Amino acid sequence: MHSGETIRTDAPVDHAGKGENFAPTDLLATSLGTCFLTVMGIAAKEKGWKLDEVKIEIDKKMTTKGPRQIEVLFLQIEMPTDLDANQLKFLREATDECPVLRSLTDSIQIKVNWNQSKTKKKTSLNFVPTNVFRETPQVTFFDAGVNASNGSDVVIHHGAAISPPDDNEFEQYYIHYQQIDHNLVLEGSRTFTLLNPEWDEPHHVIYLNQKMGALQIPKGTYHRSTTGSEGSMVLNQAVRDRDFDPSTEFIPVSLRNRTDLRQAKAAEPVFWIWDDGDIRRLKTAPMLSSKK
Repeated sequence: MHSGETIRTDAPVDHAGKGENFAPTDLLATSLGTCFLTVMGIAAKEKGWKLDEVKIEIDKKMTTKGPRQIEVLFLQIEMPTDLDANQLKFLREATDECPVLRSLTDSIQIKVNWNQSKTKKKTSLNFVPTNVFRETPQVTFFDAGVNASNGSDVVIHHGAAISPPDDNEFEQYYIHYQQIDHNLVLEGSRTFTLLNPEWDEPHHVIYLNQKMGALQIPKGTYHRSTTGSEGSMVLNQAVRDRDFDPSTEFIPVSLRNRTDLRQAKAAEPVFWIWDDGDIRRLKTAPMLSSKK
């Protein structure tokens, strides 16, 4: 490069490499993000606007069949809080002029989600109760429906399982931008871990069983689930937006390169349990160090 800087690369761990440096496809994804930043910076300068920190996080999904290549790039863009609606619209439209975007549009799916968080949001965690019609010692009839649900899927853990699986020593999480989940345990029990850096309480652990009803997971919330050796079965009654695309909604996100998610995971967790006929919310007091 003209600056004399050196960039080291390495193949990813799933493709005969050690993953110790950027993979070439990481650099391609990074070039798209930096191109967005550059054109927004130029556009803001031409308008005489001061553009504070813009944060872009990029997840990539590689093909699993056929020639190895990038299938999807998903950009999560966090804009400054002091921009008004017209400024945001202008800067979003400016990114259409990104030459990297133009170069990739015909060969890679590119999904962009724009956010502008002004303050930490109050935790939004709900359980949709089930209506039990009849219950005998061996039989239970109940309504598993969720208002406005337009999609459903069943996730079965055959014995001990983690979903999504770990990225070596780093946990991975799913996140939905066009879907609200409603997870109802049909058999066994399942532990959900939720992370949301935008919440005032960013870390939650839910020990979910059937009596608790359907756990609602809002859009933009990172989540993973685990089951012990007994296995479990969960029905998800989802509310999906018109733009829902399964190829981009189920891309595992690793904590490996996500400082914000590691910080959220390090926060004191809020525990949700079923106790004596009620859902109870438990939070441990932070440990205080003392000096002698």
